[in-house]
Amino acid sequence: MDEKRLHHAGMVGEGSYMPNDSTKKAPVSQSLIKIVQFIVFLIIQIPLLPLAIIGFVIAAVKELLYSKKLGISATAIEPLNVRWGLHYFRSREDKWLVKLIKALPTGSHYGLLCFYGPAIIANRICGYTPKLATIPAPGKETLSTFVNSRTAFFDRIMEKNIAQMNQVVFMGAGFDTRAFKYCKGKNVKVFELDQENTQKYKIEALRKAGIDYEWITFVPIDFRQESWVDKLMENGFDTVKKTFFFWEGVTGYLEEESVKQTLKAVAKSSGKGSVITFDIYAKSLIAGTGESSFIMKYYGKPLVKMFGEPFIFGIDTTKNPRENVETLLREAGLTLGEFSLLGKTTEKVKPFGGLVEAVK
Repeated sequence: MDEKRLHHAGMVGEGSYMPNDSTKKAPVSQSLIKIVQFIVFLIIQIPLLPLAIIGFVIAAVKELLYSKKLGISATAIEPLNVRWGLHYFRSREDKWLVKLIKALPTGSHYGLLCFYGPAIIANRICGYTPKLATIPAPGKETLSTFVNSRTAFFDRIMEKNIAQMNQVVFMGAGFDTRAFKYCKGKNVKVFELDQENTQKYKIEALRKAGIDYEWITFVPIDFRQESWVDKLMENGFDTVKKTFFFWEGVTGYLEEESVKQTLKAVAKSSGKGSVITFDIYAKSLIAGTGESSFIMKYYGKPLVKMFGEPFIFGIDTTKNPRENVETLLREAGLTLGEFSLLGKTTEKVKPFGGLVEAVK
């Protein structure tokens, strides 16, 4: 069934249903439509469940085995799988990411296709999109959907700032493809900082996928032993130019002092108006004492142990999380721009993290 027919049938997207009755009946009608969509969504998937299980096994085994064998961080791979889902559920387009996953030794495009396939087919037929493949509303984020929110926040911050920047630095870039989405063809110099091994496999995959990457300056670095500012300067980085620093999924794995020193280095090594965007997490989440303690204890911590990359640094989100972030930035010579908390905020439940835009 093609998209035109689906639109005529009133089955594509939540906004496709146009009630003829009074506006008072609209919320009830919309709720009923969603319930029907969800039921149809489940019914379609049931006979295809074995395919999803096979796909999950293929994708998970390939990711774990090859990431260990090749020395590639599994935490650099996982966000790709999330964005692959967002792409195929039409929540966020990223054709470069799809090409990259097909070419990466740790990626499993066809495993993901089998795993998500039943849900994608059901989505095309009935228009229902599972929460795992949508961008949650602010305050509705969970540990299973926060990467979606993080992705959307960073996309928006980069898109908002890129036209005013002379340079872009992806710190711990991993297999991120935003450079191709937002920087290609712009009058901006792009640097990607990461471990030599990770960059080697990324460049090989880009070449294999036929993606032009020659305009990007790849800077291999051992963050524990080398100064990232010095390495950038050796490769043409200008410390007086306005720069956009992209720092996704990194702070939690660092010691507090390393986070502070990195922010200070950003402020000292870039022009006025430079921006850094990053994510930060709650001390309670890391300690496993917050609302998500059960998930962290029985799911998160075993995974951390398996990957060997524990969460270390967090902030206190129980009282005035915004002020705590502002203090962290002020000590580094930066000011807070946009700030978005992750998760519910009530008297008993506190956010498990936040998304930050900081300005020099």
